[in-house]
Amino acid sequence: MTPRAVPRVVLAGAAGYGRLYLREIAALEAEGRVRLTGVCEVNPLDGEARRLVGDRPVDADLSKLLRDADIGIVSTPMHTHVPLARQVLDAGAHLLLEKPPTPTLADWHDLVGRAAGRPVQVGFQSLGSHAVRRLALLMRSGALGGIRGIGVRGTWSRDDTYFTRAPWAGRRTLDGLPVVDGALTNPFAHGVATALALDGSTGVDDVHDIELELLRSRDIEADDTSCLRLRTRNGTVVVVAVTLCAEVVREPVIVVHGSHKRAELHYTEHRLVIDGIEERHRHDSPLRNLLDHLEDPAVPLQAPLAATGAFTRVLEAVRTAPDPVPIDPAWLRRNGKRVDVDGVNHVVAKAAEHLRTFAELEVPWSPLGRVARYGWDGARLPLVVPRPALHPVRTLGGVVVTGEHPDDHPWHRGIGLALPDVNGVNLWGGRNYVPGQGYVPGELGRVEETGPGELAWCDPAGAVLLRERRRVRRRVVADGWELEWTSVLTAVGDVVLHSPGSKGREGAGYGGWFWRLPDLDPLSVRVYSPHGAGEAEVNGRAAPWLAVVVGDPVRPWTAVVSGPTDPWFVRVGQYQGIGSALAWDAPVVLGPGQEREIVVRVAFYDGVRPP
Repeated sequence: MTPRAVPRVVLAGAAGYGRLYLREIAALEAEGRVRLTGVCEVNPLDGEARRLVGDRPVDADLSKLLRDADIGIVSTPMHTHVPLARQVLDAGAHLLLEKPPTPTLADWHDLVGRAAGRPVQVGFQSLGSHAVRRLALLMRSGALGGIRGIGVRGTWSRDDTYFTRAPWAGRRTLDGLPVVDGALTNPFAHGVATALALDGSTGVDDVHDIELELLRSRDIEADDTSCLRLRTRNGTVVVVAVTLCAEVVREPVIVVHGSHKRAELHYTEHRLVIDGIEERHRHDSPLRNLLDHLEDPAVPLQAPLAATGAFTRVLEAVRTAPDPVPIDPAWLRRNGKRVDVDGVNHVVAKAAEHLRTFAELEVPWSPLGRVARYGWDGARLPLVVPRPALHPVRTLGGVVVTGEHPDDHPWHRGIGLALPDVNGVNLWGGRNYVPGQGYVPGELGRVEETGPGELAWCDPAGAVLLRERRRVRRRVVADGWELEWTSVLTAVGDVVLHSPGSKGREGAGYGGWFWRLPDLDPLSVRVYSPHGAGEAEVNGRAAPWLAVVVGDPVRPWTAVVSGPTDPWFVRVGQYQGIGSALAWDAPVVLGPGQEREIVVRVAFYDGVRPP
């Protein structure tokens, strides 16, 4: 294309969102900036499309139309993006590809390779907003202070026809091909992509720790009410909470939580509000931006394909996640052709404001919000060290799998962390084990919360012995759900972690992560690992996994524990408890600033699972 030549444009897809491109091309033709040379469409054109296309050729075969094209625009259903985009690139034309660019991460890598440095624009319209550029500049300059996180809230409503508008609507796959048409990846894809762009984390390896809660209110494959949380390479926490079942429809908002100022970006309206002061900005469309870039390469593309890697990483996580979980009908209200979720507007706003997931907010219509309660114990009992833990914990079917303050060991509570001996201080509860004397009364330490996910383990006088960073995550797995508990202990000074086992009591190396089961008939409980079955075979031995099977005649359940490299502490007969033993038969010594990480995963299932 010579510098002054008018670019010749071919459009693939003249219906749906493609109609907006067709109208924009007509406007640009009137300005003398482009010339439409053909339209690829598999269905007959309606009256408006026929008028806009005029006498230009219309063909179902895109390759025929690309022979003399400078720009190919692909605005077709997502599962057709890749083959059509390849045709555009193979023809040597510049590519404008509607979002999401590809249905899989592998396809994205392939397309980036095929582009070979040529400009490829992706149709994330929100990234052409000058409000986005202004907010990104404020964030980088420090004008908002330290960025504590980014929240996205989206409350739209779509009626039944939205999910029947096309064969791919509301589907995860179609004829074996990935579609990924869910709330996070299609209608609110702009919210995800814009939040990542604001943080400057757009590369394919710039996001990690992706947590998903995918829910659906209708009999569809995809999600229509969802929550996403991730961490970027900059350490920024991003939470995206969205629904297509809103009680009250509002435009989506991206909230940037700064330590000095708070910013709200209304990205569909190109409106920025900083501490209550509103700014309105203009917007450049993806096509106009691409034309500006081709005329002057110094003008950057607003959404180059290579800068959609982080979004595609999120899409891949959604694509490979377990199927969305149905919302309990008790929380749904039929409103004509709409379905509303009770209280969803409030929950979505709260998630984006507090950077919390639906599960952490204990939302009653979220399955993961009902399976576990995390918090402090309100009881004040003798021999108990109060500390935050999970209780009650339930299977998806509602079976309670934790116990609290049992008669045999009142200091046991749910699932949590407990340390029997830190520099001689008891932070487990109960009595202290002394070699030659057994268990004797002694002073108990205390645990204090110092910040979100941060704890201090202290001696009786309040001096800090250990600091802890804690993360508790939940996710749906096939036929059940999984808890992931991560604790990173950091020694303030020289610290020695002991257990009764490290002091000589054989088979009693407990201390660390611990799960107290409810009172169960010992005959109904089976434990096994790769080493064998029964308490004698698994207690005190390290193994990659440990299974607990409760053969209750009415409500059986199964749990599979994995993660630790420490030996397992297991009790089945005297009482039922499972732990990861930090100091099984030898103390753990930490110098000032040294860390010890504990990661445990537990998958809970209703029913008896086969080995």
